[in-house]
Amino acid sequence: MGKGRKLETLGDYQRALKDKYGIGAGVEYKPWLRVQDVKSQGVRSQVFGRKVPRVHHFLSSLETQFFYLAEFTDDVIDIREQFPLLPLNVSQKIAKTIGVEHPTHPNTGEPIIVTTDFLLTLQTVHGERYQAVSVKPESEFKNQRSLEKIDIERIWWELLGVNFKYFTGNELTCVQSKNINWATSPFRQQVTMFSGGQIEHALSTLQIGKCFVHDLCDCFYSKNITNKDNSLTLVRYLIASKFISIDLSVNIENAGIIDITGIQLSRRGMENGNY
Repeated sequence: MGKGRKLETLGDYQRALKDKYGIGAGVEYKPWLRVQDVKSQGVRSQVFGRKVPRVHHFLSSLETQFFYLAEFTDDVIDIREQFPLLPLNVSQKIAKTIGVEHPTHPNTGEPIIVTTDFLLTLQTVHGERYQAVSVKPESEFKNQRSLEKIDIERIWWELLGVNFKYFTGNELTCVQSKNINWATSPFRQQVTMFSGGQIEHALSTLQIGKCFVHDLCDCFYSKNITNKDNSLTLVRYLIASKFISIDLSVNIENAGIIDITGIQLSRRGMENGNY
């Protein structure tokens, strides 16, 4: 983890922009705020993306939860976290118009750059579109000051014609994100590749319905699809690469059960005979 940056004054913001924080898209994007830049009460984390191969920075466990869900959504093609609402004078004008105080830095009293937790790029039948998402626990919606800050964000995005949504999370989304993390974590920075023949053979042994994870592993091993050490990795790979669809509401690690809802041989990711 690199050294944190000071973001307290206009000069700090200008330096951040010069260093291209909060600018760009895809792998070139650098979030305005990184985990080492802020003191957060939440559980901060860094996750290397599969869809966008760069390190993503999250300032709470709820943000991390949302990331896994967003990344696993087919329509989402880019994820930009901690997205700055620039230029500063626009958010100041919005705050003044709606009669609320613009957020300021506690140390300097200088106005801070308002950020939106996530800006998603979606691929739709009508082309690319954006969706801004504020990720907050339900308790924050009972706090008047939190609502005022969110209103600044909401109006900003509405003025740009961008859909603005809230994500508060619940027990279901928590389980879903845990399952996605479980399935995808081995294939983030070190991708395990299985041959096309292995994938086809594995899929041919599967059936729709519930099955024990250890039974799947034993099946793949007994049929010489892969060795014993890699059998569980293959199960996770089939889920992570969406060769099989599963019921994500069932906690796989706790229950030891996978409920397969769909099986499809996709050529997505195939290259030179490998998936």
